[in-house]
Amino acid sequence: MGLDMSSAFDTISRQTVLNLLEDAGCTRDEIRLVRFLLSNTKIKVRVNNATSLEFISTNGGPQGDSVSGLCFTITLAGACYHLRAVTLRPTPPINPSGMPEEDAYSDDIDYLGEDKDTLEALLPIATKVFKEWNLNINESKTEFVHVYIAGKDEVMDDGKPLRMNEEWCSSKLLGSLLESRKDVTRRIMLANVAFQNFKKVWCQSKIPLQKKLKVYKAQVVSILMYNSSCWGMPKSYWDKLDACHRNHLRKIMNVSWPRSMMSKDTLYKQSNSTPMSERAELSRWKMLGHILRSDERSPAQAALCFAVEMCSEVGRLGAHRRNLLHHLKLKVDLWKRFILLELYDDILHLRELASNRGYWSKLFDFILEYKSI
Repeated sequence: MGLDMSSAFDTISRQTVLNLLEDAGCTRDEIRLVRFLLSNTKIKVRVNNATSLEFISTNGGPQGDSVSGLCFTITLAGACYHLRAVTLRPTPPINPSGMPEEDAYSDDIDYLGEDKDTLEALLPIATKVFKEWNLNINESKTEFVHVYIAGKDEVMDDGKPLRMNEEWCSSKLLGSLLESRKDVTRRIMLANVAFQNFKKVWCQSKIPLQKKLKVYKAQVVSILMYNSSCWGMPKSYWDKLDACHRNHLRKIMNVSWPRSMMSKDTLYKQSNSTPMSERAELSRWKMLGHILRSDERSPAQAALCFAVEMCSEVGRLGAHRRNLLHHLKLKVDLWKRFILLELYDDILHLRELASNRGYWSKLFDFILEYKSI
């Protein structure tokens, strides 16, 4: 269940923020500093081309600075603690089997469970509790996503197999589709559109190649590789990603067949680039390090432990889908570095390795040096 909150940053109570900071043990000077940052907030309202006069706002957090996100986060945390106390949900939000029951990023908060009726019953209670914290939940926009694997005999309305095309595969969370293959296909389309928007730049001979590549990385690669650390998919889709990247590089460098030919290695060397699949591997490695260094009760740590322990039990029959855990431990990231991730004790070992950031980075570089040898 993904909650949708209306104008979340604009509704929080500033006095509530100060009270929570005091309860958290902040000093008087720290609270006084936050009070000063929240006070005397002047804003304007613009409707079409008309702009109002400045007026002082006494509610909400001023957006655009470093403190606004923290003020909202502590308010949301207080509301979540309150909701758990009312509904007798566990704190931290991890059920007895080890599965996390909540995850949040900014004003997007999801409640997880294996029973939809339980989550539907939780929604009106959450709306009431969050209202007490000046947080408005839009129940009509709250989404329920059922993640499951369809049977081999299930078909869609047009007669095509439902497996690999379940409804949840097209669900979007934080700008990414939940199913990696569909998300990569969408990312390639968005990157091609962004690439075409800068066609005049690529065709301009007066602009040096290095500047073109700098613009390309900022305006196209950033779109192509958004959330790439979470992808888990077959090799054919990694090849599609790399092919899209090479196609862009050839057009930027004005290399086209049959007038001129250039090998992959030469293309990457002259453009000072690496395959996007390798870049995604580095992103996965960094993300795993962040997860292992986070609090043991965080949703990401709990999800990792839950996944590893569940994989040790007998699962469903048949071939399993390629997922993020598969890329982390089976013949890819950890396997190439002779590190196991089969039991909970392996996670404890990984935490020790990741606690040293420098050593964790060297572990990834070790494979690159091994490949070059």
